[in-house]
Amino acid sequence: MRTRAVIRVLLTMVLPLTIAPALSFGQGKPGPAPPQEAKAPIIHVRLRGGGALSQGVQDQIRRVPNVGRIESFLEGKTSEGVRVIGVDPAPVLHLRSGNEVVTAAIVQGRGLEAGDAPEAMVVGKTFAQNNKTALGLSIPAMLTKDHFPPIIVGSQGFAIVGIYATGDSEADDQVLVLLPTAQKLLNQPSRLSGVYVTPVSPAAADQVAGDLRRALGRTVEVALLAGRPR
Repeated sequence: MRTRAVIRVLLTMVLPLTIAPALSFGQGKPGPAPPQEAKAPIIHVRLRGGGALSQGVQDQIRRVPNVGRIESFLEGKTSEGVRVIGVDPAPVLHLRSGNEVVTAAIVQGRGLEAGDAPEAMVVGKTFAQNNKTALGLSIPAMLTKDHFPPIIVGSQGFAIVGIYATGDSEADDQVLVLLPTAQKLLNQPSRLSGVYVTPVSPAAADQVAGDLRRALGRTVEVALLAGRPR
């Protein structure tokens, strides 16, 4: 009997020591990952075969149901070979990279804002790196809004207020200016290269694309592009 009593006492002392480490260091089964909301594709609207759209196409697009954001842009090259994109100020901007659309994130300074002077410019990270020496500007100097040497594009002086990056070196070798400035710089008054349309939800993408094709006619190409976050 005495032996059994001693065993019971030993068990009461040992069990907490063996169980506690299992509670402290044992790893439970990982739970299921939280569901992620699907990213809506970007719908690219442009003139079939290339060329410029009339700016009035924006009003036609707005009348289509389930259209969310509209990003109009004009792109081209200056006589110096600088790739210019004219955009409307927006918290998020998208740029074309092959058959995808990439998000342009501001990495230094700021983006274009409503009320900016026509000389405001945001440059891509690759452009800033490649032209830093030639322009005689360091990146900090480029971002000093009130005390900056101007950058000359198309014989016009610009104030660089920000630098963007997409992670794509080609997409980052461009400059962004306000849409009216680009239209003047590229001699394309009231014209657009294209429009990016974001549906209100991913589920509405195919329906919106079909409605846009019917509303805009056969001369306009409407394509669903995959969106790639930075």
